[in-house]
Amino acid sequence: MKKLILLSATAVLLLAGNNERNFDGYSYFAFGVEHFEYTEKFIYQVKNTFVGDNGKVYTSGSSVAVKSKLDINQPVYLSGGLIRFNEKWDLSMDFSSTLKPNETTEEWLDRGDDSTITSNYATIMSNSMKFLMHYKFTNLHRLTFGFSYYLNIFKRYNNPENASVSTYLVEETTSSLVLNLGYWFESSTAAKEGFRIKFNIEGGVPVYENVTNTAAPSITFKKANGFNISSGLSIGYTLFKGVEANLFTNYYYMYRDGETKHIGNTTYIWPTNITQNLQGGLQIVWKFD
Repeated sequence: MKKLILLSATAVLLLAGNNERNFDGYSYFAFGVEHFEYTEKFIYQVKNTFVGDNGKVYTSGSSVAVKSKLDINQPVYLSGGLIRFNEKWDLSMDFSSTLKPNETTEEWLDRGDDSTITSNYATIMSNSMKFLMHYKFTNLHRLTFGFSYYLNIFKRYNNPENASVSTYLVEETTSSLVLNLGYWFESSTAAKEGFRIKFNIEGGVPVYENVTNTAAPSITFKKANGFNISSGLSIGYTLFKGVEANLFTNYYYMYRDGETKHIGNTTYIWPTNITQNLQGGLQIVWKFD
């Protein structure tokens, strides 16, 4: 990993001298793999005494600090492009979608000793879009600002392979609108000749959140409290004028502080949660004059 970072930084410095004035817009599509990691943390109030998979007895009325653990690899599709307005302003658009959510096991851990209380099957899929305005200090170095929209769908269910156990499905849908501010680097105009590097990084704050869960269909959580970090790196080579092939990687980190609602004698919790998504694959860029 350290060698990769060093090589990438060296390539950026070598290409930084290529400051062409004629930077045009381009379009792209990409296929790859995304690695999701999702965790939740909360305090669980035990209603009925039970024995966990770890052999511990959790008695009625007690409290236990719990965290979830889920990770999965699955295929992803991306598309987008960049529109050139003038010498000072560009607009970039990026879209991402899980192609096929794969099944994984989600573990619920006792935070006291990290032992497994119970587990279930789960899937996760994500769709996102990002629109950024670019203010170009130069064609290479840009200040970016705009917004991202995320739609994540989690499904949890018990053992579907055991016919003697009924499957209980819970689906949670989370939509989030995030305002972004960041930095963008383009080493040269796209799909013209030779190598090209693109790097971007943004920080964001949520301004809208909408969370629903089929286990409590009358409840909607709307507390937008947390932050986002996203970054991307692509290294490409022009196959022939107008078409470029890239290797790319993107990373997204989303932290949400959660929310608690009390309705009558019932407490509903959207736990503090962290979503991480690492993507990588092959990208094709085209730009025809």
